[in-house]
Amino acid sequence: MNRIGYIPSKTHPITYQIGEHPIEEQASGKVVAPELLTALEVGNYFVWPAGADNKEPTTCKELIKGNRLIPSLIEKQIAILYGRGLQLFTEEVDDDGDIIRHYCKDAEIQAWLDSWRENGIADDVKTYINKCIRSYYYSEGIYTKWHFTRGLRAGIRGAMPVAGLEHVSETRCRFCTRHNLHDRHDIENKDFDLVMVGNWAADTIRNEYRIYPRLDFTNPTAKASPISYSRNPNYGEEVYSTNVFFAGIRAWIQGCNATPEYINSFLENALSARHHVIIPNAWMDAKQRYLEELCSRNATLKAQGKPTRNVELGKGKGWTIEVGTEYTEDLLEKYVNLELKKLTEFLSGRGKNQGKVYASRSFVNANGEFETWKIEEITQKYKEYIDALIAYDKRSDMVILSAKGIDSSISNISSDGVVSKSGADAYYNYIIYLTQQSIPEEVVCADLNYAIKLNFPEKYAAGIRLGFFRPNVQRQEDISPSKRMANQQEM
Repeated sequence: MNRIGYIPSKTHPITYQIGEHPIEEQASGKVVAPELLTALEVGNYFVWPAGADNKEPTTCKELIKGNRLIPSLIEKQIAILYGRGLQLFTEEVDDDGDIIRHYCKDAEIQAWLDSWRENGIADDVKTYINKCIRSYYYSEGIYTKWHFTRGLRAGIRGAMPVAGLEHVSETRCRFCTRHNLHDRHDIENKDFDLVMVGNWAADTIRNEYRIYPRLDFTNPTAKASPISYSRNPNYGEEVYSTNVFFAGIRAWIQGCNATPEYINSFLENALSARHHVIIPNAWMDAKQRYLEELCSRNATLKAQGKPTRNVELGKGKGWTIEVGTEYTEDLLEKYVNLELKKLTEFLSGRGKNQGKVYASRSFVNANGEFETWKIEEITQKYKEYIDALIAYDKRSDMVILSAKGIDSSISNISSDGVVSKSGADAYYNYIIYLTQQSIPEEVVCADLNYAIKLNFPEKYAAGIRLGFFRPNVQRQEDISPSKRMANQQEM
């Protein structure tokens, strides 16, 4: 049986060990090498997994959803990138070498953007781009299904190639191919010409997946409903994009998510044993001999057609052990567990132990030494434990904020819970953050701008692009008094 153990109780759990010698623990110093990924065989296709368990996007989603801080940070990033929404623009370089963006309107392009729902697309362009932004901040990769105009295949002149775009969740997409990738590890993104879409969060792989071709930029309209993949390239990641922020601080997120459970469990006493019991070896030997003799006696009683005897450790408690006629280690383990359960009940409760007596016997071992039951109290450092969890929680907040690159003056979160009240801090930090939005905007709008290139090649050649309109933020002292926020609220 186990030489150490734990007896759970809602009010008074205890730990125990048999004998007074230290329990030896084996520690392994082996370093586990990262698992090499290999393609999965699904039907006639070879699928490249997203992570060792093929559930990396789902794991990312669940961890972030379970965090009290990250979802709100991502919402702030989404809002800042989106600004006031999609807007056409052109750019030019001024005399000082600065790039100037000029926002503009185009009736034809806008009419196409407004026609998506009428063209049978599931979402309008605003919903599509909103989903794309979220995919970027969760995984830095975006899957888009292309819907081409039916009239294009029918040879109707003047039909625009792209009817609209549809966002596909990265949790549902995996790259695949019909080419045999068995035992291949040197895999690149270009090795996959198909996308398999389905519920990869399921524990079993079923034939419920749909296969789509990947968009071929050399002949984009050659195949119906292709899927493209726009991503922010990651160092060393050849196939899928991964959220660098998530991968680097996953352990912090897991610890931060678990902190409330640790505190609640500690307060409910589920994780805290108050006493440690040392059971003498001589007692164990005596109980083993007793049970062996009882089994032998039961065998004789059974042979004589008489009822056998069991062991009852608590009158009226129903704590009975069915002994039988053959001794096993399980029988001794049941006896020890019931004895500890009786001890646990004796120790538990408020004001219920007055007048109670728990008796135990001393034993003399083979060396002539006395061995007795020992009950050692485990010091409960409640304050130190809770303070340590809170300190870890605060540190986690700072690590997450640092990884996301959002200053506390923008995120409204700081180490001590007090937000910087300096308007200058918020202003300059926001301006700095805005200068870092070029890559997110390019990745999120990549498919939209390529669709403009296919539908309106002349306008695309003239430099018209889709991006996000983010108005310049001005300091209050730079605004005329009548237009300042304080005065606007008073009017």
